[in-house]
Amino acid sequence: MATNIGRAKFVKKARQERAWSQSQLAEIAGVDLRTIQRLEKDGIASLETLKGVASAFDIDVKELNQISTKEEIASQSSKMHLLNRIVSGKNLADIIAGADQFQVEHDDFSVDPRMIGSMRDILKLLPVDVVRLYDADPVKKIQVEAEMTQELQGLESYGFYLFGIKRLVPVENQKNEIVMCTLYLSHANSPKINKKLMTIPAKLTEVVKG
Repeated sequence: MATNIGRAKFVKKARQERAWSQSQLAEIAGVDLRTIQRLEKDGIASLETLKGVASAFDIDVKELNQISTKEEIASQSSKMHLLNRIVSGKNLADIIAGADQFQVEHDDFSVDPRMIGSMRDILKLLPVDVVRLYDADPVKKIQVEAEMTQELQGLESYGFYLFGIKRLVPVENQKNEIVMCTLYLSHANSPKINKKLMTIPAKLTEVVKG
């Protein structure tokens, strides 16, 4: 039987919403504990097990059989990239120059309102900086880059690093590619960061919708 991560996550979430332990779900569904553990790990289960779990959740077993494995599909259309830390306005200018699309990713900031504010500032300043760089003569470009360096230093004063990458990404169902610029905001003390190389891994899409 094939894994179904979407189903595994659905079952775990549904169980937790009911404040049931795995043992309780197993008892209500009429299966053993290891069956539930396997189901929540990789989504693998027999039809009889799915019927029992569906009955426990008071849903149609079809709901468990027809769950789209969006996470699996996403994993096939994305892969891990290493993003370099952006340390100056010139670094940032080199990444955003000529980009067709921009995306801003981030660490989990649910407990840090400063990060939310920093993300908001980046989203506001990014299109402005792109226009300013495009219209700038060589002297003004240096000035814009200096101002962006100050923006980066402001982020660092709050304990955040900005990472980035520019790459060619194919357009879905088309033969052309676009230049994608991705910026990633992270806590400076994030365990994801390679402190020696000053890079951070991020799973990024390998195709964009046309």
